[in-house]
Amino acid sequence: MTARASPGDEAPGPYRVDVSHLDEHELLLLRALLRGGDVPFGIVRGELVAGIEHTDEVDEAVAWVAVGNDRREPDLADAEHRFARPPLVPPSRPPLVDGRRQATRWRRLTAGLVDHAIAGLAVAALLAWRVPAWTAAIVHLVCFVALPASYGWTLGKLCTGLRLVDRRTLRTPGVLTVTERWLVADAVLLAVIVFGLNGNWATFALLAVYLPIVADLRGLHDRAAGTLVVERSVDGPGIFVKARPIRDPE
Repeated sequence: MTARASPGDEAPGPYRVDVSHLDEHELLLLRALLRGGDVPFGIVRGELVAGIEHTDEVDEAVAWVAVGNDRREPDLADAEHRFARPPLVPPSRPPLVDGRRQATRWRRLTAGLVDHAIAGLAVAALLAWRVPAWTAAIVHLVCFVALPASYGWTLGKLCTGLRLVDRRTLRTPGVLTVTERWLVADAVLLAVIVFGLNGNWATFALLAVYLPIVADLRGLHDRAAGTLVVERSVDGPGIFVKARPIRDPE
């Protein structure tokens, strides 16, 4: 393995590592390790490029996946030997069966803020036009039921590269599942809007629903409906992350 930093003393450049000696499976494992450790990187034509501040993490991850690359020690190439070693960059979000990962807390927060801002503005506009308050439920049905049940995303999730899936099948959930999820999350908020109830109840209800996301990336509405919020593809969210399938240079 060879590594070098970009030339120039004025400012440190990116850290570059030759990974052309790794096969396709080792490259996939390397990507999973670095992504799980929140290390930003790219792999282009057999070269891994990362920030100079992540030198140690990159070197350790490359060394870890390269165990057994020396064909003179064939026993070490056995996956049983490799995976008996603890990961040097432990993943905070282990990959699911299809390779995707659960959405990070920050992406879920961003998606939720976008969704509720859009729904809130729509409801406020309708109320300003003296439309009956119950039409707020129609707006929420479109934003939080019709779109996820049809496409697997809300507008906020679409913007942040996330998808809503059934926990068991990892496919777009059905209408009943999405409706159950929505009712658990927004029933109290809708009651405040439609019936004019005390807004404090909505605050406590929303906190109870969404705070568990901080602990294990799933809210009470996700648990009740059996859903997960995941990244768009195995390459990442897809909006802020661009990745290409990596091929063995041979």
